[in-house]
Amino acid sequence: MGKVDLCKEKIGWGKSKMYLESNKGHNITLNGQPSMELDEAKAGSIIKLHPLDFPGIKPKLLISKGEAVLKGQPIYFDKNNPDIMFTAFAAGTISNIVYGNKRSIQSIEIKIRDNQDEINFIKNESSKLKDLEKEKIQNIICTSGLWPCIRRRPFSKIAIPDKKPNSIFITTQSTAPYAPRLKVILDFINIEELQVGINMLSQLTNAPLNMVIPDHEQYPLLKNLANITLHTFAGPHPAGNVGYHISKIAPIANKDDHIWYISLEDTVSIGKLFLTGEANYNKIITVGGSSSGNDNKHLVVTRGVVISDILKNNINLEYRIISGDILSGSTAKRDQAIGFYHNTISLVPDVVKREFIGWLRPGLNKYSLSRTFLSSMISKRPKNLSTAMNGGTRTIIPLGLIEKMSNLDIMPTMLLKSIIARDIEMMEALGIYECSPEDFSLCAFIDISKIDIMSIVQEGLEYAEKDG
Repeated sequence: MGKVDLCKEKIGWGKSKMYLESNKGHNITLNGQPSMELDEAKAGSIIKLHPLDFPGIKPKLLISKGEAVLKGQPIYFDKNNPDIMFTAFAAGTISNIVYGNKRSIQSIEIKIRDNQDEINFIKNESSKLKDLEKEKIQNIICTSGLWPCIRRRPFSKIAIPDKKPNSIFITTQSTAPYAPRLKVILDFINIEELQVGINMLSQLTNAPLNMVIPDHEQYPLLKNLANITLHTFAGPHPAGNVGYHISKIAPIANKDDHIWYISLEDTVSIGKLFLTGEANYNKIITVGGSSSGNDNKHLVVTRGVVISDILKNNINLEYRIISGDILSGSTAKRDQAIGFYHNTISLVPDVVKREFIGWLRPGLNKYSLSRTFLSSMISKRPKNLSTAMNGGTRTIIPLGLIEKMSNLDIMPTMLLKSIIARDIEMMEALGIYECSPEDFSLCAFIDISKIDIMSIVQEGLEYAEKDG
């Protein structure tokens, strides 16, 4: 099949793979990029679990304050799906349980002990794994605490074990600012464990598996993987978003479609679980934006590690800490754990200084994606962006700017208006089920109306899930 031009995006077929190229979006050039150096950030005296990392679940505690727990021991489960367990990432003692409004569980704190006893799962020989039944595979992943690593579209929530997917996507490298590099991840993982993880997902669901990798580099370790189709992508952010890949390779037709997605590292953890019987809760993250530069690197951390144990240098109050990337992450405090699905800690200057008659100045040092300032005519040198909004909320002005930042086959402005109007039929016709808030993070960045686009999209998804 020859190349097809859809919305200025080229989609072509190579040998057994799809090539996705998008010219929509933008790569934000920032100072403080993470180095390719890989270090380890060990947890201090405590780790924390945040049930609020998982939208849509109703946690039921299995432990109480003061109780000793093993690594891999279930701490709580989801009342909606009782088979899905959330486990301790390290052995220790439950030192605190913090509740919020309506007794919602904000955090569970585990004081780590030196003796890291853990729950052991069945160790399997690679040659015998193909004989495992689906029910056994599902049970092992659920009880180990690794099932929450598998999410589903639409709605970007934890996959439902009993509803098998049309397709599965393994994410590799994000194009968001400061995101971990695939090369660093591949140098760290075990390729046999990755293959076993792929095999287990394939046996569990019988669904086609897809992996989409950056086109600009060669990754020989991935070329010989079985039971999976490799695709490539190119283009600026958000070309690396799984939502874009799904929309081109396995489009979502309605709310009853199920597409699963999981990160490459978490797929490795599933493979390691079945090969060694050990539940691995480590992941590679990056720190970007620190003015000292010493923190800006790739790090191996245990899930639940507190941010203060990751940021070795003292970050003063002039910086806002963001768990996740700078566009779609959430504000965090030093005593919080990095988000379960986050693989970046972004540091952003939080001191906002008013510029005298700034509206009259040519804006040589302004970061501009339009022709508003002269800076748009010169080279895009890396900059330090602050948290300043540079204006207040205004009426939605349809200038076509946010359309340039969305590589989904939708009309963003019309979709936002239909969500605000709660017009469910129009929302569905405009592709609400293809969307996730992260797909609109650049739209929020460029939007001159200053409205909270990502929150509006999330509200639309919640409304569609309930009333669609």
